[in-house]
Amino acid sequence: MNAFLRIILLFSLAACSSVLERRNTVEEVDTKMESEQEISGGDKIGLKDNKLRVQRKVRLAEELRLLENDVYAMENEVYGNRKYGTKGLYGVYLDCTAEKNSVELGGSGKLQPVEPPARVIREERELKYVKDENGDLVGITEEYLSERMDRFKKYRDILEKRRTEYETKLRICKNDVKNAKARVKKQAED
Repeated sequence: MNAFLRIILLFSLAACSSVLERRNTVEEVDTKMESEQEISGGDKIGLKDNKLRVQRKVRLAEELRLLENDVYAMENEVYGNRKYGTKGLYGVYLDCTAEKNSVELGGSGKLQPVEPPARVIREERELKYVKDENGDLVGITEEYLSERMDRFKKYRDILEKRRTEYETKLRICKNDVKNAKARVKKQAED
C-alpha cells in the first residue's frame, strides 16, 4: 500500500509540474483583427475569423507591476507604513480602542490586548550567488511569472478580507466611542 501511495504522489507531482510548465510556456498568436476600433483602456473591438471579438492586449511586465503596486498599497492601507508615518486601518483601530477604554469615557484606562499585525507580503528572496555571462559576481533569484502573479493575487485576496475586517472593527469601535461620549455628556448634564 505504501508503494501505491508513492506512485500516486509521484504522478501528482509530475502532473503539477507539467501544468506549471504549460502555464509558463509562450505560444505565438496572431492578435490582428479586421475593422479594429479602440473602446477604452486598451480594449479593442474587431473581426477575427469573421466573428466580432473584444480583445485586450497588455504587456506582462506592466500587468505584474500594476498587481504588485496594488497589493503593496493595500497592505499599507491596512497596516500602515512606518517609513511614511501612516497608521493604516490597524493603527486607527488601536487608537480607537485606547480612546474607548479611556478613563474620560468611563473605561478602566488600561489598554485592551489587540491581535498583533499580521503582515501578508513575505518577500524574503533567497539569492543564488553566481557568475553571470559577463563574469560579474551577482545574486539572482528566478521564479515563473505565473507563480508570482498567483502569489500576489492571493496576497490581494487576503488583504481585501483584512481591510473589510478592520473597517468593521473600526466602525464598531467608533460607534462605542460615540455612545460613551454621549453617556458622559448626559451624566455631566444631570
